[in-house]
Amino acid sequence: MNQPQLIVAVDGPAGTGKSSTCRALAERLDALYVDTGAMYRVATLAVLRAGIDPADTRAVVAATADLPTDYDEEEIRGPEVTAHVSAVSAIPEVRRNLVDFQRRVALEAGRAIVEGRDIGTVVFPDAPVKVYLTADPGVRARRRYEQDLAAGRKADFEAVLADVLRRDEADSTREDSPLRPAEDAVVVDTSEMTLEEVVDHLTGLILDSEMALEYEEDHEKEALCTVAVVGRPNVGKSSLVNRFLGRREAVVEDNPGVTRDRVSYLAEWTGQRFWVQDTGGWDPNVKGIHAAIARQAEAAMATADVIVLVVDSKVGITATDEVMARRLQRAEVPVILVANKFDSDAQYADVAELYSLGLGDPYPVSAQHGRGGADVLDKIIASFPEEPKAASIVSGPRRVALVGRPNVGKSSLLNKFTGEERSVVDNVAGTTVDPVDSLVQLDQHLWKFVDTAGLRKKVRNAQGHEYYASLRTRGVIDAAEVCVMLIDASAPISEQDQRVLNMVLEAGKALVIGMNKWDLMDEDRRWELDRELDLQLAHLPWVSRINISAKTGRALQKLEPAMLEALESWDQRVSTGRLNNWLRETIAKNPPPMKNNRLPKVLFATQASTRPPTIVLFTTGFLDAGYRRYLERKLREEFGFHGSPVRIAVRVRERTKASQR
Repeated sequence: MNQPQLIVAVDGPAGTGKSSTCRALAERLDALYVDTGAMYRVATLAVLRAGIDPADTRAVVAATADLPTDYDEEEIRGPEVTAHVSAVSAIPEVRRNLVDFQRRVALEAGRAIVEGRDIGTVVFPDAPVKVYLTADPGVRARRRYEQDLAAGRKADFEAVLADVLRRDEADSTREDSPLRPAEDAVVVDTSEMTLEEVVDHLTGLILDSEMALEYEEDHEKEALCTVAVVGRPNVGKSSLVNRFLGRREAVVEDNPGVTRDRVSYLAEWTGQRFWVQDTGGWDPNVKGIHAAIARQAEAAMATADVIVLVVDSKVGITATDEVMARRLQRAEVPVILVANKFDSDAQYADVAELYSLGLGDPYPVSAQHGRGGADVLDKIIASFPEEPKAASIVSGPRRVALVGRPNVGKSSLLNKFTGEERSVVDNVAGTTVDPVDSLVQLDQHLWKFVDTAGLRKKVRNAQGHEYYASLRTRGVIDAAEVCVMLIDASAPISEQDQRVLNMVLEAGKALVIGMNKWDLMDEDRRWELDRELDLQLAHLPWVSRINISAKTGRALQKLEPAMLEALESWDQRVSTGRLNNWLRETIAKNPPPMKNNRLPKVLFATQASTRPPTIVLFTTGFLDAGYRRYLERKLREEFGFHGSPVRIAVRVRERTKASQR
């Protein structure tokens, strides 16, 4: 099995153990060890082999433009190369050539531990793992002094220390790329660590960074065609939609008018994905809420790429069917006529009567038993245009779920945003039973709003279609990116409100709270309510709370900035380097409490995923809930994450070489 690509950038001054550490890491992780310092020797060898004078800058630059990726270690360490490598390396154009060369070698290998200087800042600024090794100058001088003695070279410790300090000063003050750690590099002080300890520490860091990369998500959206399923009430439209989907999504009951809004579901047939839009029953002669439902069906027909008209083959053609057929004869998109409730071949004569509607061949179907559905799907796919209608293209707007208990004002809020009667609104609590999608252009961005069915007091007490709608609300929350939780400011926060909040938190969604009906309270009650909310929502200090009125439009303009902030936090990724630098400082100020007479150590941290941000702490022992809450609070103080839940997981392991493998 091919291993995933891995680039580890390791920087630091001489004497920190870079070369030894990186060689050991490369061997352990089955990666290429790239010594960038050696590459300057490869360049110098190429110049000498070509017979070029190292002082001839133009010729040297040309000779180093295309270097071989394989070389003989002993040859590049020879005295002639050593004598000229400094002069060749000092040429800026050569350094640029070498950066390209280093990148090519590492990327061709796929997995590489790249060591040298300026690796994390210049050569691989986007490396997923950046490490800056450092050590006390005296320790580094002692290491080099002992290496010289072991090699049989004469050495004086004071002279070696002076040389280390001189090089540090020169490296840190040079104009061209001064030696410094990348902002997101993990700084590791090796002064009191053995080589094995350093390698163990970095191995764990690298392995968990690879895990984090595997959690990256691709959120590209594709434009899909839309099928509108229309017809008069109770002809089986939702049952047919469920057959198309291959699962129960649309609410089905024998009661006419259960589907009140137009609702979109993602479907797939023979490898082609498309949207199926279920609609409320269409009837031209109704008033009140039923008239509003009929207008929704009209809107669906206006935006669809294909229209499926469903009639009841047992009842036959009604006056409403005839009116709708005349309306669809003028449609600019394909119309497919479905004769539903076709349960036996004896009904073929009834189906034949449907030719009089002037919509072509009727397709006999039994949505309840699954008969004929495949033929309709084949016809739908064959009828799709090459490009979907512009009005039905969804090019990646962020998804917003409007959640809250019944009659809290979700539909009113959506209608206020859209400026149209998109979600059916009535004075009866719980008018909305299907989730309703709307594309809404606010001040800054296009959003996809989903108006969910209001949750009933207890799901187990819900009846019929309300039960299915309550269950599907959980699915709507799961499909959303940010939830706008509406709470009725004119009533106390209820158990239902807390349940909805818990559902959003369990799903890990970005969150904004809208205190609706704020206009109904006087100033004294507003002040009292703010204090009450501070207590009741004390566990959610990171959530924006906006006081609004969906009816009057009060403060609605504040919702979009709050949603944007919450989504930015939800998407936020903190680099492993920054995370561990923060963690080291935080733990130094307040270590974790002892557990069973042992002090657990937090070895390092990595952000395993976003949406929501999930931080994994690798420790030598259990961290109690109180300390994890402390770390979350400090994490938010440092990195923000306002509007998004943050999950902190603890993985206990030993800090030994065996456990790393």
